Amino acid sequence: MAQSMILDYHKKIINNKSHISTTFNEIKKNIVKINNSHTFITTTTNGIDIKEYEKSINNNLDNLLFAVPYTLKDNITTKDILTTGGSKILQNYIPPFNATLYDLINKKQAILIGKTNLDEFGLGDSGTYSAFGDVTNFYDNRCITGGSSSGSVNAIAANTCFFSIGTDTGDSSRRPSTYLGVVGFKPSYGLISRYGVLPYAPSLDTVGIIANYVTDIAIVADAIIKFDEKDYTSQNIKFDGFLKSLKPIEKIRFSVIKDIDKYLEKNAAASYFKSIELIKKHGHIINEVEIDWALVRIIPTIYKVISCVEAKSCYANLTGITFGKNFDDISGFEKIITNNRTKGFGNQFKRRLIIGGFSTYKENYHDVYKLASKFRTLIIQQVNKLLANNDAFILPGTSSTAPLISDVKNGKFKTNEADDIVQLSNFASTPSISIPTEFIGKLPYGINISTHINDDQKLLNIALTLEEIFKFHKEVKNND
Repeated sequence: MAQSMILDYHKKIINNKSHISTTFNEIKKNIVKINNSHTFITTTTNGIDIKEYEKSINNNLDNLLFAVPYTLKDNITTKDILTTGGSKILQNYIPPFNATLYDLINKKQAILIGKTNLDEFGLGDSGTYSAFGDVTNFYDNRCITGGSSSGSVNAIAANTCFFSIGTDTGDSSRRPSTYLGVVGFKPSYGLISRYGVLPYAPSLDTVGIIANYVTDIAIVADAIIKFDEKDYTSQNIKFDGFLKSLKPIEKIRFSVIKDIDKYLEKNAAASYFKSIELIKKHGHIINEVEIDWALVRIIPTIYKVISCVEAKSCYANLTGITFGKNFDDISGFEKIITNNRTKGFGNQFKRRLIIGGFSTYKENYHDVYKLASKFRTLIIQQVNKLLANNDAFILPGTSSTAPLISDVKNGKFKTNEADDIVQLSNFASTPSISIPTEFIGKLPYGINISTHINDDQKLLNIALTLEEIFKFHKEVKNND
């Protein structure tokens, strides 16, 4: 039987109302245990009236998300609750409205227990680019969590919630999920409303769902995959019910990429091939496909150009005059903006805005931005090649287990082709999911699976199939 924290919790609270109180006491203790990890920017546990939830259980017997503890990445707007985007310039921002997905979760009466840390406005891949501290890995605090949904994955790994909502512009939910041994799901583009989600690159941005098990992903997807007329990119696609239709698949045709192992650290390569052999052993088909590695090598460049151009446009309003914090009482329009952005923006965010500005200079527009857009089309063709005559393709989740924070900061560790290639599904708008397979030493590792656009149900069924094959057992670290 498929594992699910949400279903198990729901059964327990129906049989024993006090289980809600017991669970939230444990969660509060777990939050305290990881206090130094900078996982949370804001916690909201103090305002929760557990007794009111206990009184309402009988009215919510069929509501699987009732009283379920969850977290939101702090680039998702929450009315009357601090929303910083991980940036100093929004350190005091209290939104006057809710993101659509937050309203949808509220209707299910799930309980928000906190807003999680992130790389500033999502413009980072390590969890070390927040104004509110480096997010340190639950399993080894010397290591990164990955980003930008760093706090969201750490919150799941540390058992402070049953699901978390992140965002995924270029594997921002899936790479850190591999580092932390949790499930990170990026749906097809436009299935979850981005209204009220602070943008990074609107043509790539998707909302991600993070949990310990695939079944829990399906339950949350049922609640928040809805058409939203307030989001101009929202897709109006009907699904029968992700949980209702969730079931293992007997035989799946996978493609894998030839020679990808040469970009993997030795232990990661061994783990990846072990996973592939185990999949074959259970009767599934593996087809090896050659791809254009020269094109893969320029994915980071294409991603940076396109995403940074869009980010530059999205954050032009952060002046500290009309929007954002005004740091000092000085005169002069340009001086005020320069001062506020100098003090309010982190170095990584500034760097990416400069890339966006450079790419849209009149002299560079056609040779940089337009050319990058053309290459984007070629990248999408590689996705089509991988999916041709196959149900899905498998990638290593990352090139290695979580690297040391010190190695990331001093440049000893850099991502490579095996990390960058996971961005394929962002360019192609296809659904993608990372699932854990095993521990390498004391750090988790996993694989990434992607399938055809809007085949989200099939992807979850594939992920469930593999989850039952790998039987990954989460190791709970004692932080006392």
